[in-house]
Amino acid sequence: MFLAFLKSLLGNLGRPVLDFMLNNPSLVTAILAVWLSVFVAGRLQLWLIERKSVALIVEMGRELVASKPHITARGLYKRIYPRWSEAVQGWAWFVPHRLDLWPVPVRPDTVQQKLSFSPEWIAKVLRQHGIRLEEDGSNAKAD
Repeated sequence: MFLAFLKSLLGNLGRPVLDFMLNNPSLVTAILAVWLSVFVAGRLQLWLIERKSVALIVEMGRELVASKPHITARGLYKRIYPRWSEAVQGWAWFVPHRLDLWPVPVRPDTVQQKLSFSPEWIAKVLRQHGIRLEEDGSNAKAD
């Protein structure tokens, strides 16, 4: 009874798909296992990118704050982003799309959607590592 109700909800296009899935469970399982493997690989690569990004930000942040103590998060972002965008493409092959349904190639814009790479994120990472920055707007000359 439930199957008949589900088929009526799916309509003319969904019924054959459901019938195929019920008649070929091993094939559907294999497809879902491959998708899950790609998803996990993408999440691991994103985790690796995040770790390397944090290391890059802390390293460059310490250098830039030492040379310019009144630098803001926005000023750091402007100096770190070009180096990060070049480096990020060599750190992984693909990451999950922002909806987590399929993989997308590693590019600065795709990683930035998942990682929220922004001046605020840089300031938060540096704060977690004990590096304090000036607030944005308090010293416009430092940018």
